[in-house]
Amino acid sequence: MSSQSNRINPPSSFEELKSLIRFEIQQIEQGKQVDTWAVYTRLSREETQGYSYSLEIQPDRAEAYAREKGASDIRIYSDPYQTGRNSRRKDLQKLILDIKARRVKAVVVHRLDRLYRNLESQLEFVRLCKKHNVQFISVTEQIDPETWWGRLVLYVLGAMAEMYVRQTSERTREAKSERIRRGLPNGNIPLGYCNGLCSTCTDVQGLGYCPRFGTPDRVESQRGRIAVVHPIDRHVITLVAHLYQQHWSYLEIASYLNRNKFTLPDGTVVKFKPRKAANSKSTGNEFSRDSIRALVATPFHTGLVARYPRPALDMEDNLDDPNEVKSPRPEISRRQILELQQGQHEPLLPLETWQRMQQIRKGKSSTPTRAARPRNQSTLTGVARCWECYQHDGRASPLRGSTGSKKATRYYRCATLHNRYAKKAKRGTSDLKPQTDPLTEELLASHARSCLPAAQMEDQLQALIDTLVIPKEWNDMIMAHYLSDEGLSEFDREGHNLRASLNRYRQLYLAGHIDQAEFDAQALHIGRQLQSLKPSVRVEAQEVLPQLRDFPMLWQNLNDGEKRNLLGTMLQAVYFDSQGNMQKVIAHTPFKELFGLS
Repeated sequence: MSSQSNRINPPSSFEELKSLIRFEIQQIEQGKQVDTWAVYTRLSREETQGYSYSLEIQPDRAEAYAREKGASDIRIYSDPYQTGRNSRRKDLQKLILDIKARRVKAVVVHRLDRLYRNLESQLEFVRLCKKHNVQFISVTEQIDPETWWGRLVLYVLGAMAEMYVRQTSERTREAKSERIRRGLPNGNIPLGYCNGLCSTCTDVQGLGYCPRFGTPDRVESQRGRIAVVHPIDRHVITLVAHLYQQHWSYLEIASYLNRNKFTLPDGTVVKFKPRKAANSKSTGNEFSRDSIRALVATPFHTGLVARYPRPALDMEDNLDDPNEVKSPRPEISRRQILELQQGQHEPLLPLETWQRMQQIRKGKSSTPTRAARPRNQSTLTGVARCWECYQHDGRASPLRGSTGSKKATRYYRCATLHNRYAKKAKRGTSDLKPQTDPLTEELLASHARSCLPAAQMEDQLQALIDTLVIPKEWNDMIMAHYLSDEGLSEFDREGHNLRASLNRYRQLYLAGHIDQAEFDAQALHIGRQLQSLKPSVRVEAQEVLPQLRDFPMLWQNLNDGEKRNLLGTMLQAVYFDSQGNMQKVIAHTPFKELFGLS
């Protein structure tokens, strides 16, 4: 039929328009004007190695089948590198809309699992096709969903396709955990490192940037398996760590890196480049707040690899509006480290540097209001005392931690001095001179500085902590409290019962009721049980004991609240003079000898 005969003249009246619309609706309902066959293909990232799943094979076979059945108008819908767990696929959504609009006569897929690997969604899609008189065909399985046998096969194959997804998810989790245990990275290699495949490098940090570009592959990378240090980007990491410890913000560091060129130790002048993640929406040309945050947070630069929380497998779906379904999130923050293992790569930062940066991160607030009010991180609160007041009349005037109103400066102030100024401030302006005690005025005058620098004081305390070594004899006592709320009393009670049992066997032996062999066997058995009661030999204790052997490192890992509680246990008072210098330390009895105090 010619195009002229298919042309429809515009209606001359409203009644003619209604008649034309009614006719078109009848034609669509009878299916006489719909002769388009839809071929749908999909390939996930995990299946790129499978020849039978390739995006060339799928449409070829499906289209050949459709033409064998007499199809002349075939439309291809393709979703490469998309999961079959849900309907969040661009071309699949177009196909669903065309089915609802009855623009297609049949939907053809090469295999059933190309459509979905979600049984519930697959069945709903088949019902959608049936509702709109669209034929559903799977070339490989040759399923007829109109028969009971076809429906049974549809259920079974759909369930098997979903099972494949769940098994793959479990295997992926296991593989990632195994890589962590072997000290290998998961995902993209962080800035500061590369895969070492210099001869075939396609990285943005390669051509025109890296001096090793195009050279032979680096042997230490073991053919790209182990991350190796990037000769240029390694300097970015040390610079970011230095600036962050100077309390620069993420945005300030990013702007500083983006604005400037830097001279490396060998005299090379370079403008640093960020590494663009494969799934990132950013251009990758400049550093951002998020990229700096990621560099600060990762322990990878210390030679460690971390395992982070992963969300549960996402199988929830909605054919009509898949974006309405919220993806599952981990029960805890994605940034929280679940496990740390020693990596096989070379570290760029000392572990202590990274730990200090994490303490700074924790101290920063997440809201603008709180960011304007620096958090009080006064570790010495409760034990710090004023030396000037102690020298004056022996009073134990506490030093109170505080922060500046405009700057994030931490300091300590003598309570006597602070109370004096607080009372004066409450009076407001007045012509009346307050009556004061001359001794108090003399004491106040002896304070050369009203605010003592917190960092200086806490560094002196850290030097004292660094000298502390926990005696091995304390291990059982500490581990007893770690393993049980009752402490040593629980272990002593169990030990008492075993010793009483041993004494009964001894009495039976002496009375002649049991022979020497039986007594020796019981004594050996009870002796082993008594030995196993020592808290320090428990399996759970073996994970903690190494930390006790390095108390300064354990101290660094504590937060401010934990440090304050522990200081209260170890020390009675620490006196600082008006220049912030430590003058006297009074420790509780067990720790006096450990700190070497007279």
